[in-house]
Amino acid sequence: MRDVKEVYRDSEEELAVLSGGPVERVSGTQPVGLRLDDRMLTLRSQVTDLLCSWAGLVVSERGLPPVPGTEVPTLLRFLAGHVRWLAEHPAAQDLDAELTALLESARSLLGPRSYEVSLGLCCHSGCTARLHATLSGTRDSVYSQVACDAGHTVPPREWLLLSGRTRQDTDRTGGAA
Repeated sequence: MRDVKEVYRDSEEELAVLSGGPVERVSGTQPVGLRLDDRMLTLRSQVTDLLCSWAGLVVSERGLPPVPGTEVPTLLRFLAGHVRWLAEHPAAQDLDAELTALLESARSLLGPRSYEVSLGLCCHSGCTARLHATLSGTRDSVYSQVACDAGHTVPPREWLLLSGRTRQDTDRTGGAA
């Protein structure tokens, strides 16, 4: 159950969409508010639904009062208090299979991510390859690099110099300024 708690906590940190991808807009309006990752919302809903279902089984079969609320920490505490009973229940293998599937799904969503931003043409003399910044990693470990498609890299100490490039430099390749 501790893994479920960690997955649920980690998914909260990943709810906000970080990519600068396209946002559906109505003409003449500005995008407002926070964009949420639908996959993370679905995962969090699946966690809550699974825990509510099993808590409902415990309440029903043991003749207990309903669990107060549907917050994941509350449900986890309740189920932890009945873990021995659940382990001996005929459906214990189903619970194990459902938890395993949920955790595998969560790990694939919460695993390493990668974001790339186009920076226009390479800044090395004579190179016309596209330059891009890449950020990848997990919540605990991040890797970043600025490189062009031809293999030139820009060391971190020079990254701020790229911010001063003119819009014309990036417009030639369709990249963002």
